[in-house]
Amino acid sequence: MNTNVWSEPAADLLKGQLVAEARRWHVLHQPPTTLAAWEEYRSGLRARLRELAGTWPEPPPLEVREHGELKLDGYRIRKLTFQTRPGLRATANLYLPDGPGPFPGVLGVHGHWSQGKLAARVASRGHLLARSGFVVLVLDAFGSGERGTVPGAFEYHGKQIGASLLPLGETLLGMQVYDNRRGIDLLQSLDCVDGERIGVTGASGGGNQTMWVSAFDERIKAAVPVVSVGAFEKYACNPNCICECLPEGLTLTEEWGILALAAPAAVLVLNALRDTNAAFQVPDMIRTVNGAREVYRLLGIGERLAYQTFDLPHGYWPEMQRHMLGWFTYWLKGEGACLPRELPGIPELPERDLMCFPDGGRPPEVKSVLGFARERAAEITAARRPAAEPEDRRRELADLLHLSPGPVRLARGPVVEGADGACRWRKFTVEALPGGLLPCCELLPARDGEPERTVLAVHPGGKAALADRAEVRAWLAAGASVCLADLRHTGETAWEDNRIAPGHEASRTALWLGRTMLGEWTEDILALVRLYADAGVAVEIAAWGEAGMAALCAAAFAEDIARCELHGLPSTVVPGEAAPALHMAAYVPRFLLWGDVPELRGLARCPVETFAEPTKQ
Repeated sequence: MNTNVWSEPAADLLKGQLVAEARRWHVLHQPPTTLAAWEEYRSGLRARLRELAGTWPEPPPLEVREHGELKLDGYRIRKLTFQTRPGLRATANLYLPDGPGPFPGVLGVHGHWSQGKLAARVASRGHLLARSGFVVLVLDAFGSGERGTVPGAFEYHGKQIGASLLPLGETLLGMQVYDNRRGIDLLQSLDCVDGERIGVTGASGGGNQTMWVSAFDERIKAAVPVVSVGAFEKYACNPNCICECLPEGLTLTEEWGILALAAPAAVLVLNALRDTNAAFQVPDMIRTVNGAREVYRLLGIGERLAYQTFDLPHGYWPEMQRHMLGWFTYWLKGEGACLPRELPGIPELPERDLMCFPDGGRPPEVKSVLGFARERAAEITAARRPAAEPEDRRRELADLLHLSPGPVRLARGPVVEGADGACRWRKFTVEALPGGLLPCCELLPARDGEPERTVLAVHPGGKAALADRAEVRAWLAAGASVCLADLRHTGETAWEDNRIAPGHEASRTALWLGRTMLGEWTEDILALVRLYADAGVAVEIAAWGEAGMAALCAAAFAEDIARCELHGLPSTVVPGEAAPALHMAAYVPRFLLWGDVPELRGLARCPVETFAEPTKQ
């Protein structure tokens, strides 16, 4: 049967609410107008950002190892690995000009290219800067290039792979920033590098990292982020990688605050007028630069922040490289007038030639994101403190999920009734909290009268995924009504096409706004349970896949759920050997520090029955 409740598409309402909330945060974050106010703001902001980025351990020895060298005209390339965290090594290429130096050093960071440092568009910056008298370190971002899941195979480090770090209390953004800071450690350790003259540049996700590492590392004297600066407001509901997501970020500051934290570094922002990514549009970039410029002016260094736009699509094009080269030549060498410079000839080497391990044999310390996540999860589990009292555990869980304080608030819209053959139905919309619209299709058994028992059925794919299930028919035959409900951003309320991963944009947007998708689903289920419980109807929950995690969370808080029946419940959020395929709602920051799916089940106030289905993990 047709389970749709709304006569016309209305998912844009939920999307619009997220966009409006992001806009509200944007307006609330205004640059300080005095130097004293900036210093106070700066200290608190950097400390809080540092907490949210993840764990940054005491840096271990670099233990640089060389895996081959290429000699070219006027420079050479050393293929290296070095230790970033204890037991974790990064793969990198070091471009060294001929001569003793000391030369300025530049950290080259790349965007969402699965080949990482090997891609010609990334390696080109190493070639041109080395030929221009800079030492350049280009490293593989965590999960890219030679740091992927399968040695020798290149993969995208985002989606569920990058999200698998969140339950550990890490972020892919923070892991990359820490790696990049260790890259600066390596540059400064070289006799041929002037450690007081360090720059950083990258495009797209690499431009994002350029901005973030400049905000966290005061050793950087000049930075050129490319096709990456816009406004955090525009991260809401627009495609972005999980490596560009900082949970709660938009509740703390706007992007101008991150650019301003780079001061007194000289920052040149380069954006493309034909960029199709909504988060990197030129008008938003100008707003961000103008906000950061207020801080630069308070510091008396307004000339150190500039931007340039180009009538080009997304990319790090030669014309942009000319401006980058002029910027670094002026600010790191003290030469020229900060004007674009001609580019030297740039060779294009086969990717294999730039690999540290072209014939396999990658050492175990060069871990993938998933390998690191499994190892770290085991450490966290072994060190987890004994379980506290159940009520304390519930409070901790509520904080993790960012549940709204206070009682559940809900309203139900008009009810429309009808029949489809022998099945009666009624359709209505529940508003859980202001704006959380939940379209519901309640199926009733054939016999007359009101059933005394209702099964609330939820699925990550929405209620349409359940309409023809045998379980639904069995519940109806047993005399129960079945309420098929769309949780927020599923079914009729789903507004994204899920090309990246199920629930990617909605979950990532919730994180930026200081919430979690799993928490929102939990609130939705609690509201629907309250609706039936207040009417004196016994409520059971049936949930599929990751919606089962939300059902368990609801069962931990509500005392009026009679039973939970869970199908295909993930056994853990710890990834296996293969890339995970869980709905993005499953990834809650710091969740594994609290517990895992079995611990959720242990807190349920009602009986829980699980049924195996093919899992996606």
